[in-house]
Amino acid sequence: MGNFLKNLDLKKNRLFIYVCFLGALYALLLFLSIRKNGFDLFDINFYLMIAFYIAFELVLVNLQTFIEKKFEEKEKKFDLILSAGMIISIISAGILNISNAMLLPLISFLFLKPKVLFSKNYHFFVFNTSMIGLLIFIVSKLFHWGSFIMKNILLSSIYVVVLSVFYTFFNFSFVFLFLYFFYNGSFKACVRQVFGEGRFFNSIFTSLNIFVVYFLYRLVGVSAIPITFFTIVSVQLGNYYATKYRNAKVDFLTVLTKSLEEKDSYTFGHGENVSKLAVKVAKELGFPDKDLKLIEIAGVLHDVGKIGIPDIILLKTDKLSFEEYEIMKEHSKKGYEILKNITEYKDTIAKWVLHHHERWDGKGYPDGLSKEDIPVVSRILTICDVFDALTSDRTYRKAWKKERAILFIEENSGVIFDPKIVKIFLSLVRSEY
Repeated sequence: MGNFLKNLDLKKNRLFIYVCFLGALYALLLFLSIRKNGFDLFDINFYLMIAFYIAFELVLVNLQTFIEKKFEEKEKKFDLILSAGMIISIISAGILNISNAMLLPLISFLFLKPKVLFSKNYHFFVFNTSMIGLLIFIVSKLFHWGSFIMKNILLSSIYVVVLSVFYTFFNFSFVFLFLYFFYNGSFKACVRQVFGEGRFFNSIFTSLNIFVVYFLYRLVGVSAIPITFFTIVSVQLGNYYATKYRNAKVDFLTVLTKSLEEKDSYTFGHGENVSKLAVKVAKELGFPDKDLKLIEIAGVLHDVGKIGIPDIILLKTDKLSFEEYEIMKEHSKKGYEILKNITEYKDTIAKWVLHHHERWDGKGYPDGLSKEDIPVVSRILTICDVFDALTSDRTYRKAWKKERAILFIEENSGVIFDPKIVKIFLSLVRSEY
């Protein structure tokens, strides 16, 4: 009894109370629905929808949410898994008895996520089941209130799009509150997790896809759902192999970059160091998760153009001559030429790499850009690149102490480096060192 009362501590266990509230509300509404509307054990559509729901839940296409905790207590992480279950949730709310429809997520997740239920993180299972069950209840009621337009196929399909928007709104609202309690009121972290990586826009766009699914359902019946399923699978497979192909290119370039570092033991690990520093700075500047991933890649590959620089210059231990330095400066252009061949990187990573040797005062290369004309990520890479180079051993000098490198950064704020980024960078460096 003492442990239970401890769990009811409002300040420390808001997440637990929130999940219990949703679970109790779901159970109450399900009970009242069964009392009022009964439960149709012999409805074949009910069993078909369970099968479809399970199938769609296995297809990850950024539509429906399932939250499951990772076992990394120090960083308080979780998986936000997104699937196509939203399609079946909405259609089920329209064609099934409300009691049958509300049982859909419970039965499906018992099949899909039994380990979560029977673990110390059972409340994650309760949250997801209750949330989707309540969403189905709301949509089912809205279907009932809009019954006067359901006879017209086109109007009813448009109405379903409206319902899917309501569904998305409540879905994000439930998840936002869950994360708000999970992160103990960290608004910024909640917004990043809920709306990051294009989740919000993908969910809204999916509302338009539901129009097609429901329209086909009204025309040809339940057989439209497996047709839709195989269409989604085909699209996902196409996306999967396109992503694999793109990642293979990146992996190849990463291997080439590492091979450069292997030639010179003094620069080994430089790309990874720059990447980690750049991501930390970008986080402080509020970059979304999608951009952070690109910045991470840009950090690793920022010197990939050195592949085209002769070893006699690249590995020279003495000071470079004027002519040799001019050749060395070409590596940023060469990096751009390599990276722009990856379509997704042409206007992001490729350009960031091209300009990572520009200076705030306009005396950098290759284009002599200055101040805000330099892409902000290039400005981040510049300071991270210089700091890691200064604090690492080189063939022509020993590594500087952190304090000396910090002083150099400070002295060149507004000269080489963006003053705003200098402030953030030094704050991070001093907190770590």
